[in-house]
Amino acid sequence: METIQKLKENAAIFLPENGLEEKLNLAKKENRKLIIKLGFDPTAPDLHLGHAVVLKKLKQFQDLGHQIVIVVGSFTARIGDPTGKNKSRKPLSIEEVQHNAETYISQLSKIIDVEKAKIVFNSEWLDELPFSEVIQIMSNVTVAQLMHRNDFNKRFSENTPIAMHELVYPILQGFDSVKINADIEMGGTDQLFNCTMGRQLQESFKLSGQIVMCMPLLKGLDGKEKMSKSLHNTIGLIDEPNEMFGKTMSIPDALILEFLELTTNFSFEEKEEIKKRLEKENPMDIKKLIAKNIISQYHNQNEAEQAEQFFINQFQSKNAASKSFIPVSISSLENQTNKMTLINLCAFIKNDITKSANRRLIESGAVQINNEKIINPNELILLEKETKIKIGKRNFYELQ
Repeated sequence: METIQKLKENAAIFLPENGLEEKLNLAKKENRKLIIKLGFDPTAPDLHLGHAVVLKKLKQFQDLGHQIVIVVGSFTARIGDPTGKNKSRKPLSIEEVQHNAETYISQLSKIIDVEKAKIVFNSEWLDELPFSEVIQIMSNVTVAQLMHRNDFNKRFSENTPIAMHELVYPILQGFDSVKINADIEMGGTDQLFNCTMGRQLQESFKLSGQIVMCMPLLKGLDGKEKMSKSLHNTIGLIDEPNEMFGKTMSIPDALILEFLELTTNFSFEEKEEIKKRLEKENPMDIKKLIAKNIISQYHNQNEAEQAEQFFINQFQSKNAASKSFIPVSISSLENQTNKMTLINLCAFIKNDITKSANRRLIESGAVQINNEKIINPNELILLEKETKIKIGKRNFYELQ
């Protein structure tokens, strides 16, 4: 009973409601491992804490000895997944799929034991399907059933185009469950329709239907939308400790409890104690606890402590000498004069974001030169040694 309660912790949806108990009893009776499916299309190369909510639940099943099967959508990613919004996702090339998939798999090891997991690519069977079989698979699903998917229904009622490949996508994804004979499919609540499609197709092929287990969607740093690379509101699993700490500290206070429940590995008792502290302590102190816990999971405790000290020095200390500045060589700027426009200087220094994004930072007042806020992207900056530059909330540089 305690095992089932642990597995159900934080889960948002079970379908059917008592399905988990039935599957666990079946596995025990048949003396076998359950097959737990997680499918993903490698549409972006990095995993973040939103993905980790599901992955950590998978790890619990893995620790109990069950078989985790990661289905990489190497075929479906080349089609283009309906995004849940008003248009389909851009299809990827074979090269993009391969690169992103390799990156995903290497990052999975931060949470699950990749050596014990089975990783399969759905192109292995979908590439081989003759078109007549595709039609046969599609005959198991009605248009009315597809239109129950919220985004399809909404777009249809608003006369927004829905391409045929978008309707086929969830059917092909559901067929993955048939091929691996999944007992349980995991996903976020936004994947409920696709997961239930897998259950329906399994039953059409005279297999025992998988149960669907959906985890809640973690909100991103904006506190409004779900954590998503496309919305630039993520904390990545491979972010540096200082970046992880700073991003966690930036979450709205309203997200503290959600982050406590979904991103930390504190015990139940520790979480209850932290909730009591939140009622009377400064929320910033609780965010620090959460930030250190997150970093200790994906890096280590020592780096978590160092990241906290870095944050205190950079953002809370009034002593300028305690701040750490990343050196930027003036000679590397390749400038024929001793001046450069602020936008070009920022684009050179902060080259991990677009020039347009740097321009928005400047115009919003998020860029300072020697502690002076400058909002004109075209203002000429004198390139002198020891010039201090702050870009955004957490990036400090010094010309040398």
